[in-house]
Parts: sequence; structure tokens; C-alpha cells
Amino acid sequence: MGFWIGVVDMQDETETPRQELPPMLGAERDLVAKYPLPEGVPDALVNKNLLAAALDVSTTTIDKWLVLPEDDRIPFVERGTNGRSYVFRLSVAFAWRQAREAAEAVQRQASEDASAQLRMALTGGSIQDQARMALSPKEQAEALKVEQAWILAAHARREFIRADEAAQQFEAVLAAIRDTMDAAPDKLARELGLGGAEVEAMQKIIDATMLDAVARVEEIVSGET
Repeated sequence: MGFWIGVVDMQDETETPRQELPPMLGAERDLVAKYPLPEGVPDALVNKNLLAAALDVSTTTIDKWLVLPEDDRIPFVERGTNGRSYVFRLSVAFAWRQAREAAEAVQRQASEDASAQLRMALTGGSIQDQARMALSPKEQAEALKVEQAWILAAHARREFIRADEAAQQFEAVLAAIRDTMDAAPDKLARELGLGGAEVEAMQKIIDATMLDAVARVEEIVSGET
């Protein structure tokens, strides 16, 4: 994640806030202690434009964070009004972003773990052929040779692919879908000029869809289909 901070002398939305840092609340203090600013970066009060530049995100993303439910919303020092920007404390906003990314990483890891479990199920299982149990050891060996020859020939004709290859492709598809869905709200916001509330509604739908997909994969892996 990029990180930049600077000071400008402009009015309204781009006006540099006063630099009298207020005391931190207990929760904010704990959050900043866990995710401090990078070494050498001073704490400061910043407006929305400066915060977007510092965190390397769009102001649309900041707007989206501001309309989240109160418990999930990005902390701010002063609420924005007509003609005047929100004011944020840089250290608190940075720590909030780091904590949010950590939580998202946990969710992504859960999706990747489910995909990996599915891959293990596809590559590590074996089909129990009851008819083969009735064959003598010599007959089983001959049947195995015939089966292996057939599999090799079918694989060469691309009539089927190996389970591990299918699992890799499936995992790649899931990762591509996840990355595309993660980027969709910001992209649509820029291209369609959507407001913060619209972006938030879209994000909730996408998050719910991704969670449903993870649950479905977990059901497949556990055999609860």
C-alpha cells in the first residue's frame, strides 16, 4: 500500500486542518499502538483529499468508508459540512485502514483455504471399485495396467484432465473472480460517478455474494451438498 502525506494551503475541501491534535480515545489509542504510522511519518490532522493521497486511494473510497455502519466507519475528528471537508487524524485513519486490510486478508485466506481443501479432496481421494475386490491379485494387476493405459491415452487426447490440473485451474478462476469483484466498486464509482451510498450498497451485495461462494465451496469440500 502506498503512503504519502503533504500539506497544502487551500480552502474548503482541500483546506489544511488546524494542527491541534486532540487526545485519543481508548479504542483509537489501542488501534494506533497495534498499527503505528511508518517510522519518520509525523501524526497530523488532514482533510479528505490529503488522506486519500496519503493512503493511495480515491476520495470516492473515502466517501464509501464514511457511510459504513458506525462501528465499521473510518474514524474522523470533525464531520464534514457543506463546503468544508471531514477532518481526520492521520495516525488513526492509517491504523483503521491497516486493521481493515488485516481483516480482509483473513477473509481472503479463508477463501483460499477452502479452495486448497477442495484441491486436496480432488487430488488425494480414491474411488473404491467394489468389482475389483472380487478379482485375484493377478487379475487386479492386469486391470490396473489396462486402466493406466486408457488414462494415458485419454489424457493425450484431452478427453479429460488430471484432478490436480483441474484444481489449479479452478483455484485460478476463483482468485480472478475475487480480485475482479474486489476492484468492481471503485471502478464502477469512477466510471458511473456513483455516490458513497450507492457504492456502499454495491459493496454489501458483492461481499454477500463472495461469502455465499465461500460457503458453497466449503459445503462441496465437506461433502454436504
